[in-house]
Amino acid sequence: MTRAVYDEIIRDSLEKRPNETCGLLSGRNGSAQTVWRMENTLKSPVAFAMDPKQIQYVFHKMALRGEHLVGIYHSHPTAPPIPSPEDIAYCHYPEAAYLIVSLASPQPVLGCFRIEGSFARVYPYTVRN
Repeated sequence: MTRAVYDEIIRDSLEKRPNETCGLLSGRNGSAQTVWRMENTLKSPVAFAMDPKQIQYVFHKMALRGEHLVGIYHSHPTAPPIPSPEDIAYCHYPEAAYLIVSLASPQPVLGCFRIEGSFARVYPYTVRN
């Protein structure tokens, strides 16, 4: 992902604290180039959900840009950057990387995973300028 994408994910997470934030990432060739901030319809510090109509609208905008879904991000305001059982259970896009920003320590920490079935495995990522 680009530095701008990384910075936007962290900024969104900090701005929405104490609630979880959520969003989609689109790009080409597996590289996140665009951040789509989404509304957390649950407005909760321990869970998130996205509006299906907003998701469809964003997918349409992605297609117009020639991009496709490459990642989904959300924050854990007080928990580590690992998928919760709920994150795994509600994974609807196994082809996407799942990024989780932990705000539990003074410095935000980003974890990245692939979720397949009931398993989450660490997925390497790079931040480039």
